[in-house]
Amino acid sequence: MFRRTERGASEGPTLAGVADAWANAFHQSQTVPALACAVATTGGLQWSTALGTADLELGILAQPEHSFRIGSVSKAITAVAAARLVSQGLLELETPISYWLPDLPPHHRETTLLQLLTHRGGVRHYLPKDLDPNQPGGSIFARPRWDNAAILAAFIDDDLVGPIGKDVSYSSWGYTLASLVMEKAANQPFTDLIESEVGMRFALPSLKPDRPDLVVPGRMRGYVGAQERRMLQAQFPDAGFADIEGDWANAPAVNPAFCWAGAGLLMNMPDLARFGAALIDGPDSRITPAERELLFTPLTEKCDNSPPLGLGWRVDEDGAGRLRWHHAGATQGGRASLVVYPGLALSIAMAGNCMISPGDVLGPSAELTDIFAV
Repeated sequence: MFRRTERGASEGPTLAGVADAWANAFHQSQTVPALACAVATTGGLQWSTALGTADLELGILAQPEHSFRIGSVSKAITAVAAARLVSQGLLELETPISYWLPDLPPHHRETTLLQLLTHRGGVRHYLPKDLDPNQPGGSIFARPRWDNAAILAAFIDDDLVGPIGKDVSYSSWGYTLASLVMEKAANQPFTDLIESEVGMRFALPSLKPDRPDLVVPGRMRGYVGAQERRMLQAQFPDAGFADIEGDWANAPAVNPAFCWAGAGLLMNMPDLARFGAALIDGPDSRITPAERELLFTPLTEKCDNSPPLGLGWRVDEDGAGRLRWHHAGATQGGRASLVVYPGLALSIAMAGNCMISPGDVLGPSAELTDIFAV
């Protein structure tokens, strides 16, 4: 097994050694070509490691600076950007979104951004038809070009899955709709908004949209394993997933321009851990107290399919009763999570370069927290 570790200046060798041993054992327990983990505090990066292989064809070893597809962790980043726009007076969360998008169909006109960012906008999530290569335009992941009209056409006329403002129903399309509102409010493309309000403000050079047409230095190659392929075939039988030979196949080169806000961003784990730490109260925090209250005050109650939700963030306690803010994500070629323990001033980021591994992310994040909560 190959490993490269970066250590923060404030760590002693014993603490780093314990974390290194934990990471090696964790990687061995997972079925994934590459795994990366990072821990940050309000004082900066404390430890990071990358294990395994970033590119199986070229035999490139994983490095901490390699960027992963972070999937739905993108939603947590989008929520922070929304909170920033609220602070600047550019956005009002409880105004109907038809104020910014007046041509919406009637069943969306009274929806608010607050409802969309807490999965209560009644917008559906992905369906098998979205991945059907035989639909007009083909699978949503394979389309080379998207504009806002095409994005809306993919879902906006579909029936609501429930009354707006009521039950939590997870929806990445809901975050896409929220991003179009944010574009109008800020008068700039969503990816530029993420760069200005999060990438630059939080000093996160690796935060990028996962654009397949661009050369992105350090982008991790994504993979699909046989188990994942069988799962996708069962869930999306019309998508035409081919069987693979051997243990791994290259994940498809997707174009996530339709879901930047919900699942389309890239980041390396040191930057992701630093981002989480910069949300914690302290002299180096990059958000205001009002923004922190907006993001992390529970706005929904725990239900069968969701813990309590703040603005885009899951807010609950771990098995030891420690408050945590968190989000995880999975997409073809990437799995990531960010767990922030505000009471311990710790931020834990981890990622793999396939969709289904690591599976449980909250348990391992709590184990890393146990190591560094000294």
